[in-house]
Parts: sequence; structure tokens; C-alpha cells
Amino acid sequence: MPSIRLTLVNNAKQTQKSAVILKVDDTSDPLADILTLAKNKLRLKKAKTLYLNHGIELVDPSWLKNGKVAQDSLVYVSCGEGYVGQTRQESLPATGAAASTTPSATQEGDDSTTSTGEIMNSTASTTTDLKFESLLINSEVSATISILAKKSYVDPEANAQLNRTAMLPGMRKVVGQPDLHPGNQYPIGATFITQKFIYPALIGNDIGCGMAVYRTRLSSGIKPQKIVDKLHGLEGRWTEGDPHAFLISQLGEEHTETGKAHLDQLGTLGGGNHFAEFVTIESRLDLDLCDSIGLTDANTYLIVHSGSRKFGQTVLEASNSMQTKAEKKLQGIDAESEVGQAYLKQHDLACAWARTNRELIAHRVLTRLNAEQDATKILDIWHNNVEQKTIESIDPQRPCWIHRKGAAPSDRGLVVIPGSRGHFSYLVMPHGDQDKNGFSLAHGAGRLLPRAKALQKRPQTSKQASISALQTTDLGSSVICEDTDLLFEEQPGAYKEITDIIDDLGPFVKVVAILRPICTYKMRKEARS
Repeated sequence: MPSIRLTLVNNAKQTQKSAVILKVDDTSDPLADILTLAKNKLRLKKAKTLYLNHGIELVDPSWLKNGKVAQDSLVYVSCGEGYVGQTRQESLPATGAAASTTPSATQEGDDSTTSTGEIMNSTASTTTDLKFESLLINSEVSATISILAKKSYVDPEANAQLNRTAMLPGMRKVVGQPDLHPGNQYPIGATFITQKFIYPALIGNDIGCGMAVYRTRLSSGIKPQKIVDKLHGLEGRWTEGDPHAFLISQLGEEHTETGKAHLDQLGTLGGGNHFAEFVTIESRLDLDLCDSIGLTDANTYLIVHSGSRKFGQTVLEASNSMQTKAEKKLQGIDAESEVGQAYLKQHDLACAWARTNRELIAHRVLTRLNAEQDATKILDIWHNNVEQKTIESIDPQRPCWIHRKGAAPSDRGLVVIPGSRGHFSYLVMPHGDQDKNGFSLAHGAGRLLPRAKALQKRPQTSKQASISALQTTDLGSSVICEDTDLLFEEQPGAYKEITDIIDDLGPFVKVVAILRPICTYKMRKEARS
């Protein structure tokens, strides 16, 4: 009778282990049998999730039957907590670099290999050069994993999520940016490069989310309170004009029906980490480039961060409804299939809709300050999208699909990387080889604390004083956010240090300018869509 030897490990208390022999014939249910053994041998009455090394979730029983899981493998048994790993680590270390340890089997750019049972700890190196931890999962999967964080803290659950994506069919390369943090299922602040398959779930529902930067004619000496007093009437449907006509003016007459059902949201920020922020130039570091794009100390600039709102959600749901059972199980779609082509068409329209949304948000905001005239767009980039690109290092003949989830493109010119509210933002120009970072950069500071934990930091006393402290930042900028929970969820301490993010991106970018916030608009309790 076919069988496999395994060592079951309590994921939360890894000194607790038990060796077992598991029957794996065609009539058995090996996953259910492992959970039963864990309940009996490890006394884990609520055992429900199984992980292999590197945080790969064991969900396919065929892996145990066809040899994909080797004899004497470790299986980590979880009662619902995220994957802890081969060595337990504290959840919030004092320094970020130690937390970004990634198990490695193959060092990218190096022909040498190590046993998959060994861990290569990046923090043990004394060199100051940036190292890239990479993982070759097995002989059937050619995906490598790189995490670009040395100073920036990376949550172990984000590591685990990143590693699990490497097992998806067609996955060739996975890159965690310094702002990497856990998502609901897949991590945020990451780039996923595939061939043949596309994965709508990796992009999520806010297709086309991104950032735009505008130079305005407002003086850099404008007082934050003047902006605060003027920014009203930005919630809900745009009533000063025809949103449908505005959409057509941006997309063209052939798109009269595109996103028409969501016109009430066109020109609105939405919630979460979206914002419209006025900034001034703190420091111009690349004077020639600043001069060439008209970046001066005299002006105020507007950054807009938003996406496709409910239109993107509609596209994702439509794609899910068209997938076969097999596609839903794999969570991926053949890009050349009918479903794949239909998704890509709607995806591109959602990206265009999102860009138009940012344009209308900027128009609405600047109109309030009588500054819509002569505003110049400096950049507009998506950081939630999928696009095709030929990558020589992967396959010079067949193009790849680059999925970006909270990752800015580094092959499109200038990129803005904002800090949290009350911190500087950075305008950067990609430089050097962009292959190792997946032709992508961090899209911001990245969450350090989940929203629920950030809310737990909300004081129970002196409520109004605490709110006021978050409405005026350490840099003297103002924050407009009339949702108290959102204000605390988005507090500066909930995010990583933006200077660590920029330092980690050092091999890939040149800082052009540092931007100082003067007023950030999140939301008012006015009519919302």
C-alpha cells in the first residue's frame, strides 16, 4: 500500500512534532487524514490549515500522491494562524531587516544551490550590498521569489502569501517590494510575473488604482488652513458638469457605455488609503531633471491617489462568473482564452476609467481653490494592473504578464512614492537594471499595522485631543478626515518608515525631489457615493 513518511509540526509551537506514516492510495483523503492525525498526535483540536516549508499551503491531495511532497517532509499544522515558518520569529522586531528573512533554494543570478531544508539568512551577511533572496520551489515550478527589503519590516504572513503565489501555474517570478504587507489572500506591494496565465485575483477589485501628480499655479507659501477651508463639496456625484461627457472627452466617443453605471463615483476618491494631497518641494536633488519638467520651489503640487471604484469590482466579478470550475480552482485564466481576452479588454477599460477618475478628482479639488487653470500633469501611473512584456531573462521568445498589486511600474519614467500622512513623499526616476525588481517599485510606505491593530491604538481617553493630534501632523500639514476610525487606521504609526523604503530601493532609483505635505484630503461627512 503506498505511503509517505511525514513529520507534523505545530505551526504555533514548533517544538511540538510527531512523525507519522500516511496512506496515500487512490481511495484515501490524505489531507483529512493529516488533520485527524494532528488532532490526535499534536492535540490540536481546531487544526484546519496545512503548510509546507516556505509557507506554501497544502491544499491539493495529489501532491501527496504523485511525489510532489517528498518523503520525510515537514508539514506545519495551523489552527487558523498564519504560517510562522521554519524558525519562529517575533511579529514586530525592533529592526526591519531581520524580519525579511526568506528561505532560499536558489540565489538569483547564482548557479549555486542549497538544500531546500536550509535557510539562508540575509541578515547574517556583513556586506552592505543589497542581497536578493530567491526560492526555486521544485523541479516543476520555475518561479523565483525576491524580497527587496533590508531595512523595511516585512510581516511573516506577507512572506507566506508571497511564497504561496510561486506555486500558481505559469508563475515565473515573484518580487516583494519594500512596502510588502499582507492582503486578504495575496500580498500587497508585490509584482507577479507569469507566462500563459493571468490572475485577476492578484490585481483585485481596484483595477487601475494609481497616482497622478499635477503642478498647480498655487504658491508654495499657501497656508494649510486656506486649503482646509476651501475643500468642501468633493463627496458624491460631480454636479458642476456632466460626468458622462467628461468620461467621453477622456476615453473617446467609442466608449459611451464604458463604466456608465458608475458615473456617480467618477471624480471621487473612495476610502482606505486613497487621498488627494497638496505638497511643496522640500528639496530638489536632480536639478537638471527638475528644471526639465518644471519642478520649482515656487509652486504647490497635487498628488491624487485613487482607482476605478466599483467599476473595477464589476470587472472582477464578471471575470469570476465566466470562469470554469477548473479555472476557479486554479484561480488563473489562460490569457489567450475567450475568458482571458474578455477580462483583459475590460481590465484595460477599467484602467482608463481609473485614470479619468483621477483627472476629474484633480479638476474638482483645484476648482475649489480657483487653481484649475494652467494645472499641468507631471505623471499618472497605475500600480494595480496587469500588462504584457517580453523579459529577456525569463524567455526572449514568449512574452510574460506582469501583475502589479500595489507596485509602481519602473519602466515608464518618473514615479511618486508617498509616505504616510505627515511624512515626506519622494519623486524618483528608475535607473539601472530593472529586471531584479520585476520592472516595479514600491507604491508607498506600506502598512506596518493591520487596520484592526491601528484602531486598537486609539486612546480611550482624551478622544478629541487625539483626533486633533492626527489632524495636524509633525510636519505642520493638515489632514481632512471626518471618519474617526479611518483617521486612526491611516495614522502615520500604522505605516512603515518611508526613508527605509527609499533606502531599500536605492539600487533601482535616483531621487529627483523630496515633497513636503501641506494638506491631505481623505473624506468629509458630506453626500458620498
